[in-house]
Amino acid sequence: MSLADIRKVAKLKPPIVVLYGPGGIGKTTFASKMKQPIIVQAEDGIGVIKCDHFPVAKTYTEFVGRLESLINDNSEYKTVCIDSLDWLETLMHDYVCEKNGWPYISSPAYGKGYAACLEVWKEYLALLNALRDKGFTILQIAHNEVRRYEDPSSEPHDRHQIKLHRKAADLIIEHSDCVFFANYKIGTIQVKGKAGGMTTKLKQGDRTIFTQMTPGFQAKNRFGLDPEMPFDWTTISKAMYK
Repeated sequence: MSLADIRKVAKLKPPIVVLYGPGGIGKTTFASKMKQPIIVQAEDGIGVIKCDHFPVAKTYTEFVGRLESLINDNSEYKTVCIDSLDWLETLMHDYVCEKNGWPYISSPAYGKGYAACLEVWKEYLALLNALRDKGFTILQIAHNEVRRYEDPSSEPHDRHQIKLHRKAADLIIEHSDCVFFANYKIGTIQVKGKAGGMTTKLKQGDRTIFTQMTPGFQAKNRFGLDPEMPFDWTTISKAMYK
């Protein structure tokens, strides 16, 4: 190691992205529109979408085998989509329980089961790193849930979060370049009530992707993206590397 190893500009790598949001909003369709995608399934979320994909993995070992085949074999694919993280977590729990002889992941005291699963998550993230080093963009799909969030700097409040065990979610977020929250824009309209007066009602608008954290949801990005972006990967990817 010497001063000759110093770089002025970091080497750009394909991004590792999490896209989470409510069911049915179009997360898997979003993935299918990315550059030469292959979907690695832990759940049957493709439906009628036309996109190259592996069959749904029944075990975590089977799922890992799919990722390893993409690392070891040459292919025309450019994007690996994981569908979805929360169903992958279920496979991990089954794997850890079978390995340790536990009936449930919550059976061992003091959160020992979840701690053991966290080590499996780290092995999974190492596989994602290997995929990225081979040139793949990584998209990880997840569902959302609303949880109570305790923030020492503000009042406790509810917010949208990734539907994973808290420590697993923290690890995934830290490892990812982007965490996008997909949701519908909510606006208001004035409508005439029965008594003739005007009342305000909420109106659901277009789908959008939120890229920066607010009190209402988790999100982040390392590319200086606008807080809201169109529900379109081509637009987002161009903004990343402009």
